[in-house]
Amino acid sequence: MKKITLLFLMLLAFTFGNAQETISFEAPAYTLGDVYGQNGWTTTGDGAGGFITNQVISDEQSSDGSYSVKIVPEAAFGGQDAPVVGAFYDYATPVSYVDAVFSADLYLDTFDSSTTSDFIFGFVNLTDGAYITYVRFTYTGDISVLADDGTGTDTIILDDTLTDWTPLTWFNLRTEFTAGGGIEVFIDDVSIYTGLVATPNSDVEQFRFSHDNYGGFAHMDNFRTNDEELSIAEFDLNSFTHFYNNNTKQLKLNSPQNNLNNVEIYDVLGKRVINKNMSGNEDSIELSTLKNGIYLARVNTENGTKTIKFIKS
Repeated sequence: MKKITLLFLMLLAFTFGNAQETISFEAPAYTLGDVYGQNGWTTTGDGAGGFITNQVISDEQSSDGSYSVKIVPEAAFGGQDAPVVGAFYDYATPVSYVDAVFSADLYLDTFDSSTTSDFIFGFVNLTDGAYITYVRFTYTGDISVLADDGTGTDTIILDDTLTDWTPLTWFNLRTEFTAGGGIEVFIDDVSIYTGLVATPNSDVEQFRFSHDNYGGFAHMDNFRTNDEELSIAEFDLNSFTHFYNNNTKQLKLNSPQNNLNNVEIYDVLGKRVINKNMSGNEDSIELSTLKNGIYLARVNTENGTKTIKFIKS
């Protein structure tokens, strides 16, 4: 098992509101070769007024059907300071940030810190000239999210043991937005991050599927936009955040719109190891007595229950 290095891409035609769309990159809508110009897709500029041509529709791998999108390094350039090489989609009509759901099937090259890239799956508001949020998979094997950590915008590095992956195997990644700037990220339906986006209340004007041109490749198939329901109903994402502080050995819970009632923490064998009553909108759970490992926390509020996964280390 190795850590994720991943991405995806986007959709094709939006009209008004949060339209539903699934793109499988199949013929006749798509043809093999350069993705630039196909159904509104563009690629990174080549510095001479044109665009790079090796971000392609490929028949090498697919999660369903015959085709997928493949991104690879551009030989004309060296390694970049940021993931700026890849395929982008500019929406004709911005996608509302409210209750938006994006998912895709991903297939990634074998991870190697000496030969692969950082990859970004990112949402941009071009009017503001800023990322709304992104998920970044680094050449060192870390996964990070551009988000608001409660004190301002920051890049939050996630515990990599929660997000191992098998190279050269398809998996699914899903990102959900809610009103007020909430975000939740899933890998194969397991939540790996819940919090607030870096630039809240901003509609998605562009999607970026890119890398920093150091090596490796990634495929994406079956990209869905608003073609799946949010994973939660009453318990809105923007009403709850959690963060494990490795220095203090505390799990911090924050629910500004709902009072916290109780938290139950279970180990990987299903044994309940902590049962704590709470009150108010914020609390911290002391975990120093627990062994290092993976735990599930079931958080009960006045308006719903949410289960989260975290690493105590």
